[in-house]
Amino acid sequence: MKPASSRAFTLLELLVAVTVTLVVAGLMLSVTSGVLNLWRRTQAGHTQASTAKQVLDLLEQDLQAAVYRRDARRWLAADIIDSSAGLANHGWLATAIGPMRPADGGSLLPLPPAGANNDRLLMSARFGLSGLWLRFVTTNVESGGSLPVLVAYQMVRRPVTGDPLASNASPVRYSLYRSAISNTDTFTVGYDVTSSGYASTTNNPTSASSTAYRAARNVMNPSHANVLASNVVDFGCWLYVRNPDGTLLRIYPAGLGDTSHQAIGNSLAPDSRYPEVADVMVRVLTDAGATQLEAIELGRIPSRPPAYASDADWWWAVVEANSRVFVRRVEIKGTAP
Repeated sequence: MKPASSRAFTLLELLVAVTVTLVVAGLMLSVTSGVLNLWRRTQAGHTQASTAKQVLDLLEQDLQAAVYRRDARRWLAADIIDSSAGLANHGWLATAIGPMRPADGGSLLPLPPAGANNDRLLMSARFGLSGLWLRFVTTNVESGGSLPVLVAYQMVRRPVTGDPLASNASPVRYSLYRSAISNTDTFTVGYDVTSSGYASTTNNPTSASSTAYRAARNVMNPSHANVLASNVVDFGCWLYVRNPDGTLLRIYPAGLGDTSHQAIGNSLAPDSRYPEVADVMVRVLTDAGATQLEAIELGRIPSRPPAYASDADWWWAVVEANSRVFVRRVEIKGTAP
């Protein structure tokens, strides 16, 4: 009786099988990687949009409830600070081992050049080293919406906890802060938003657990408790009044070098009038972009890639590749009593 015949795989057949398996595995890995990347981008976009909506919704409510009187006080101020020295006592970590947000003109473009249709786009603007420092009086904070308080919006670069010191090991982020001062302190210091009573005498912010986060000094140096949104790398606005025919006249920025607007209650001059409309912009980084930016600024990436002519080009290239700009028009409905 003959034994049953058996046939083994040849070496060639094994090689073919292994090759096919590797090809199929590679295709599956590519598909899986693509799906994961799409999911990450979708999640990042959703986070950016949610952050921007939170900022713009609250800012819109504050501006729509803004108030002023026809007197000689400054009821609204918008200032661009474009030097490290100018940020003293603002709670900023204004030094870095590697390149940080460019100052002294490297990020200053509040009024971009006109395009082919002679239009200028707010989303292409850049508001200096620290973004726009915006302060005004509103009634959107206290119970019943009737007590006027000073509100300040500004972008700050600092460790997420602790003092803004280079030795602080906490992650460093650019964030947008909203400081709503108590009605008591607002009344005591006064309704001139540029009053020295709203200044800070120290660069160290109060902690997130402090009960002093509505103190007058938080106008200049916000508490950790005043943070509104993380990963905000630019913030600014354009201000308008209405012409008699209903068209808008931009009063800030009025020109290429205009970095400040202080609205005086009884002024009719364009460079100091109280605005009736604001276009607001906020640029939001992804978490991955914020991590990459931190690595650059803390010197974890030792040298600038040769593709960039300057550190400023490198910094902004990373930001623009990992951020989105959101813009909204707001009617400032408050009127002078």
